[in-house]
Formats: sequence, C-alpha cells, structure tokens
Amino acid sequence: ANFVVSTFVVVEMADHGNEGLVYGLMTTAANLGSPVANAIANQVYRLFEPSISSTNNYIEDTLAFRRTVFYSFLLSYGFSFLSLAVLYFLPRQKAEAQERKATWSRRPIYGYVTVAMLSVAFIYSLMVNFMSMFPSTMCLEFAGGDGCDSTPTKQPMYSNSSNSSNASSAMLPP
Repeated sequence: ANFVVSTFVVVEMADHGNEGLVYGLMTTAANLGSPVANAIANQVYRLFEPSISSTNNYIEDTLAFRRTVFYSFLLSYGFSFLSLAVLYFLPRQKAEAQERKATWSRRPIYGYVTVAMLSVAFIYSLMVNFMSMFPSTMCLEFAGGDGCDSTPTKQPMYSNSSNSSNASSAMLPP
C-alpha cells in the first residue's frame, strides 16, 4: 500500500519527461531513511549507560539497565512523533499540490542541494554502518563503540638503546 501511495505522489510531482528522475530521487530519499537512522542510533545509543550494546546487561537485567532501555524507547518514539510535524508542510489535496507546483519558483539549486544531501546521507550511513560491522573499527566512537584501546599491540621497530653509540643509530626515529 505504501508503494502505491508513493507512486501516486510521483505522478503528481513529476513533469512530463522527468518522471523516472523524480521517482528515482524520491525512492532514494525514502530508502535512505532506515540506514541513516541506524547510523545515528549507533552513535547516540553508545552514550547510554549501562551500555545497550553489551549482551551481559541483557542477561543481568538490572533496574538501571531497564531504565536505560526505557529511555532508548522513549527517544526512538519521540523522534517518530516529532516526524509527524512534517505533515504540516505537505499539501492537503491534489489541487493544492498542483497549485504549489505551478506557482512556486523553480531553481536549479534546489536539485543540486537535494542530490548533495542525499549523497552525504548515503556516504555517512555507509561509513558508519560498515565501520560498526568490522571488529577492527566497531570500537571507534564514530561507529558507535566505546573507543579503541590505544595500547600498541606490536613492538616498536626502532628502540633507543643506551648500548649503541654509533652515528647511524642516532638517525633512526625513536
């Protein structure tokens, strides 16, 4: 049903000859919502204590963790209800949509800004979601982790030993 309604919107918004382009942009915008929401959720929910990402918290099931889960649901549903405010800006009926289309100004910058915003949203969600999948990057705060351990896992290639006093070892980095 959602697909049929969005297709009707495309019919009303598109001019003759660019229906495919308008349909592609509107479909891209609709399909980017979920990956962008997941990326933002990864970054926001890492701030909650006790951590929602830790499976031990689900097993222990403390009162503090239940409160954290409650706040996460409250935040999620709060943003869902906040999105209803956008309905105010939509046309009420087909006649109003056609009137806006006929009377509102058209500028190429609107298209450029739309494509730029969709591109940034796509790249952002792709980066954060892929970084949160791999063990080497899932610990990064940008990917929703708690921060990676900064202790080096390998021995340094060069060491400053006090036994070597020749000039060639003095040129090596510490």
